[in-house]
Amino acid sequence: MLRFIVITLVSLLGSACSSTDLAYRNSDRLLEYYSWKTVRTSDAQRDQWQPLLQATLRYHRESELPLVIAYLDRAAQVVAQGDGSPGAGCLVDGALLIYQRHARLAAELAAPLLAELDADQLKHLAKYTTQRQQDAVKRYLDPDPLRRSAARHKRITERIEKWTGKLNDSQRQQVKDALQKIPDLSAAWLAYRAEHTDTLLAMIANDADTEALREYLDGWWVRRDGTSAETSQSWHIARSEFIQLMDNIATSLTAKQRARFVKRLGELRDDLAPFLSSPQQPVDLQLVPACASASV
Repeated sequence: MLRFIVITLVSLLGSACSSTDLAYRNSDRLLEYYSWKTVRTSDAQRDQWQPLLQATLRYHRESELPLVIAYLDRAAQVVAQGDGSPGAGCLVDGALLIYQRHARLAAELAAPLLAELDADQLKHLAKYTTQRQQDAVKRYLDPDPLRRSAARHKRITERIEKWTGKLNDSQRQQVKDALQKIPDLSAAWLAYRAEHTDTLLAMIANDADTEALREYLDGWWVRRDGTSAETSQSWHIARSEFIQLMDNIATSLTAKQRARFVKRLGELRDDLAPFLSSPQQPVDLQLVPACASASV
């Protein structure tokens, strides 16, 4: 069972704004379905999991959703202003912070279920993770370097255009030039995931308890334990160059692109805000160093 809350958050932020309200409102059902899909949880297991799931979702509304809202507000300010690399750095590092906090929640949710898997459920999980790995290798590791590079450029461009609308030729060239400087971490990431998945499956087979599984998942998903020095260095280069790309794109947006981007952020923010447990909760991104220095 992998990254329940993280997957839900990513789905929300990547979905059409009109579906965000529905998705968040039904997050408990989505997560229950995901647990069934990945490990074929039984009715009894899901019933036993319900109190933890509901407590986690309450915690999310009280403590994590306000941070997401604050992030979306800051993102809208940065995009509207459109100048200064500290803003891009704030958005990239803020996104990483949000991911880490949600990954920790995912570990908290996943560990109890994983500790209770029977042999058939473990076999299903192994089959599921193997298929996901094969699909990812097919998508990200095309053996032809030219096709692989073109596919990477297409993915990144489409992700940006989802928010800005169609990029012009100059902006597309900016993306292409940046990707020549941003290390492709796909192979290292997939190897790391495969290694840690194998270890997780072995731990479950050897009856690891909930606490041991929680600690392992936290090390994998949050702290990235076991990452090589080479990969860590490449990651830092990728982060720096991606921030530069985002800053360049932000300063090159047309008035129409900027307005579309800000509007989409606002719509997403307004879809999520009604789920806050208290609309008055003060949240600040100053705990992100890049945000503390950003002028917005």
